[in-house]
Amino acid sequence: MRPHYPVSGRAACRRAEYRRRVVVTASSRLPGLEQPDLSVSEREALAEFWAVYEQHFDEITDAVEEDAREHPELWVFGGATGPAERFERREQIRSAIVDDDWHVYLARIYETGARYAEAGLSFGAWFGAGRALRVTIIPLIVDALRAEPERLGEAVRGGAIFVDLAMVTIGGAYLAAKERIIRTQEEAIRELSTPVLELRPGLLLLALVGLIDTERADGLTEQLLAAITARRSTVVIIDVTGVPAIDTAVASHLMHAVEAARLMGATGILAGLSTANAQTIVGLGIDFRSLHVVGTLADAIGEAEVLLP
Repeated sequence: MRPHYPVSGRAACRRAEYRRRVVVTASSRLPGLEQPDLSVSEREALAEFWAVYEQHFDEITDAVEEDAREHPELWVFGGATGPAERFERREQIRSAIVDDDWHVYLARIYETGARYAEAGLSFGAWFGAGRALRVTIIPLIVDALRAEPERLGEAVRGGAIFVDLAMVTIGGAYLAAKERIIRTQEEAIRELSTPVLELRPGLLLLALVGLIDTERADGLTEQLLAAITARRSTVVIIDVTGVPAIDTAVASHLMHAVEAARLMGATGILAGLSTANAQTIVGLGIDFRSLHVVGTLADAIGEAEVLLP
């Protein structure tokens, strides 16, 4: 017969209040966070696990927090939890395991995983929290159920299911946040690597540095056209001194940028072609005669002064 743990009147009132708050919290669901599809056998194993976990919840929480205290980068995110926060966490886990309503619990740890990534916490640091839970609870399960090997095995399996669900959720949030951070950093790098500068009213300079791929070329064209519109520029200098290699694709991108500028009412001047790049362009048979090409940035500025009113 499975153990039954009575709930005091005060705890029952707090549990009822918590359930009312959960209804509100669960109404806004995180995209991509799905209810686990658990079998009857898995739910029974989780129930055996929870029978031990709930009885020793504070003891286990203390041990996990003590383990986190030894890892400063992890401890800074949680610290010691008070009675109200512990009660809420316990109710979230109870709702997940007993009521099979995982959303509130998984939503909380999903947000935790995202915060770990945004703060630069290492994968190993947060993964250690799952290890700490396993190390703490397994001896308690063995001690509680050593006389009932079948239930003991089920409780251990339930613990593995619980920790795995938590780790998969945190890991998914961690990786998704890392991908967002990387995309944001890439966008910032692209913007910094293709600055559009106003040298004087009506004259813009687009100084290119590094390799140019299709994605970056599209971005620099958009930046250039936006700057022409915002500053009412009539002459644009595109300086490729810092571009190490120009092939057919890069040449096409440059011609597209100059043509787009012309359609916006600005004359494009290409400057800074190295000897090697010039020979490459000739060898590829690329026709730059339709572009206004000069040798250096200084030459381009001098040419622009003539074109400006």
